[in-house]
Amino acid sequence: MNRDLETGPSLDADALLHEVRLAVRADRPDLDPNPILHELRAFMVWRGTELPLMTPPSRHEVERYLAECSTQHGGSLGALRLHRIQTAAPGLWGMSCASMIAITRRQRQRAPGTTGKSASDSLRDLIERLPEEWQPRLAAKMSSEPGNRKLKWSDDHLNSVTRALLRWLGWCDDVGHDVRPGGAIFHAYACDLADDGVSTRSVSNYLGRILSGYATACDPAFTSVACDHVISRLNARGKVEGRPTKTGEQLVGASTIFDLGMQIIENARTMGPRDLFAARDFRNGLLLSTAAAVPQRARALSHFDFDRTIILLERPYLHVRLPGTALKLREYEKEHGGYDRVLENPVLWDAIDAYSRVFRPLFDDGSAMFPSLLEVGGRVSAAQLGRLVGNLTKQHLGVRVSVHRVRDNVATEASEELRGGGYIAPVLLDNRNPATTMASYDHAQGIRAARDHAEFVESRRSYSATLRL
Repeated sequence: MNRDLETGPSLDADALLHEVRLAVRADRPDLDPNPILHELRAFMVWRGTELPLMTPPSRHEVERYLAECSTQHGGSLGALRLHRIQTAAPGLWGMSCASMIAITRRQRQRAPGTTGKSASDSLRDLIERLPEEWQPRLAAKMSSEPGNRKLKWSDDHLNSVTRALLRWLGWCDDVGHDVRPGGAIFHAYACDLADDGVSTRSVSNYLGRILSGYATACDPAFTSVACDHVISRLNARGKVEGRPTKTGEQLVGASTIFDLGMQIIENARTMGPRDLFAARDFRNGLLLSTAAAVPQRARALSHFDFDRTIILLERPYLHVRLPGTALKLREYEKEHGGYDRVLENPVLWDAIDAYSRVFRPLFDDGSAMFPSLLEVGGRVSAAQLGRLVGNLTKQHLGVRVSVHRVRDNVATEASEELRGGGYIAPVLLDNRNPATTMASYDHAQGIRAARDHAEFVESRRSYSATLRL
């Protein structure tokens, strides 16, 4: 609520309820305060005269009240009754009590998710679908297995190679080809994948994984100039064609994405910290703004934790410190690698501060910056973060922008707006290979040329209408 209630010792229950009514009407003119007041009176009757209404309830007391309401009226109605108390709690008992009530509701409605298989176990099950004689050498590439770390693959890469091999084996079995890679067979397989709608760059990647996986799992001495030629030719053609998942429409500007996040945050703030859905909206807005301000991949964003990987220093400074395991690095580099930056961003600092104090506690008692809405104590996974960013940009901007495409927007805007931006952008994005960012720099040069040309044409116009090229 916008203002705390005057809960002095001289204030009786009727006067206190009247204060609650005024506070609810001032904070939420669209909300009928009568159900809230009715529930507060029912709660007063339930707890008895020993404890006045102004005394904050304990967690045990809230759990008992929710359990009895659920037994008498069913789980949904019991949760609704407690939600009404939660609505009045920030002004009546303080934000910490409102947070405790919200967490109690969630823990009753959604039990913690059961722990499934670990990533290593799932990967091992996948490898076991390959021919038995192929499995030992591939399993030895797992990071969890003993051995030289420089010879290990990341779990993501090993997963991709294994799936490419499984797909290759299935295709060879269907068409009657030998599984040993060859130039003609690779060309035929590439044509079939293209007919299925797979992009040229993806076909090139699949063939490269098959070649790497076959040499690792089956024949360490295997090489094929013909296969290398097919892959190189497809790779060159794919660079010319570009990525079908990346379009010019997705280059909406990093500032636009950051501002959209802040707009969503402000909308959540006007709703007030009264329920989990306002906290969800705040979290979603913060995700967009953080992705634009700290242009890291989804896997890195999923590692954001308060006071561990993201630390609020003296305003307006934020310290972002990510371990190597959160970054896209070779397996042997993850132990000593990392991302360590101090950012100056007062707008983001204020948003994170308000979120950590007021909205984040409505999810659970954890420290994850992007907690799960569905699982108490859980966090939004990297894959889910990617889908969430895409859904939000599609809803508000009309075009789906992935987390990785947000990085492209940062690189393009930095290259266009900053002096020497084409050389600053790789450092900003923490790209290992500056050539990766040069595509954004070249695109930004085109944007700048078009803008300069528009200004040139505009300077020679005799009237003030805007020319949009």
